[in-house]
Amino acid sequence: MKKIEIFSIKFDNLTMEEALEKIHGFVVLPYSEFIVRAQKDKEFKEILNRADFCLCESRGLYLVAKFVGKPLKSNICGVELITALNKKLKIKNLKLFLYGATANVVKRVADNFGETVIGFEHGYQEEAGVIDKINLLKPDVLLVGLGSPKQEEFIYRHLKDMPSVKLAIGVGGAFDFISGRIKRAPAPMQKAGLEWLWRFLLEPSRIKRIYTGVLGLIFLALKEKIKTRLAL
Repeated sequence: MKKIEIFSIKFDNLTMEEALEKIHGFVVLPYSEFIVRAQKDKEFKEILNRADFCLCESRGLYLVAKFVGKPLKSNICGVELITALNKKLKIKNLKLFLYGATANVVKRVADNFGETVIGFEHGYQEEAGVIDKINLLKPDVLLVGLGSPKQEEFIYRHLKDMPSVKLAIGVGGAFDFISGRIKRAPAPMQKAGLEWLWRFLLEPSRIKRIYTGVLGLIFLALKEKIKTRLAL
C-alpha cells in the first residue's frame, strides 16, 4: 500500500484492524512533537521514514492531516494498539518483552498484560545488558517505552541484533497509561484531539514539550495550507 507523505513523514494509511494484521519489523507511532522535531532533525526524520510501518498516533495529527488535504483512515492510539496486540499474542501463544519507564511502572504493565510477557526491564540502565536479556529470553515482540527519539534510535540501531524479535514498537508514554500511573483523557477530549491539554493539566512540567509540539504542528499546517492555496 502506498504511503501518504505529511510534512515529509511517510505514513501508512491503516485502520486499527488493518494495522494489527499487517505490522511487522520496526513500527513508529508519530504524534505532533515527532513531526515538529523531524523538520529540523534530519537523522530523526530518516529513522521515521525507514521504519517498516509509520502509523498516525495522535488525534490532533489526524485532524491536521485532513485539514491539509491528506486524510488518513484513522489515528491509531498507541495504548489501544498494544493492548489489542497483547490479546492477539495470547491467542497465538507469542511472547512479549517490555523495555522502558521506571522499574515500578514497567512491572505493573507486565502484571496487567499477564502471561504473554516473558521479561521486562526498566529504561534507566545500559542498553547492552537489556539486549543480552532479550536474546536470552527470545521474545517475538518488543515494546520500547524510552521516550522519543531514544526509543526509535534504539530499535533502529539494534533490531538486527535481536533476531527473535519480529515486531518492535516505540510506545512512548503508553506504559504510564497502561500501568495506571496516569489516567487517559475523557473520551470527548480524545475525540477532539485535546489529549495534550489533559496531559498538561496532569503534568504542568511538560508545558515546553506540549507548547512546541502543538503550536509547531499548527504552524506547519497553516504553512502547508497557504502553500497549497498559492499553487492553485
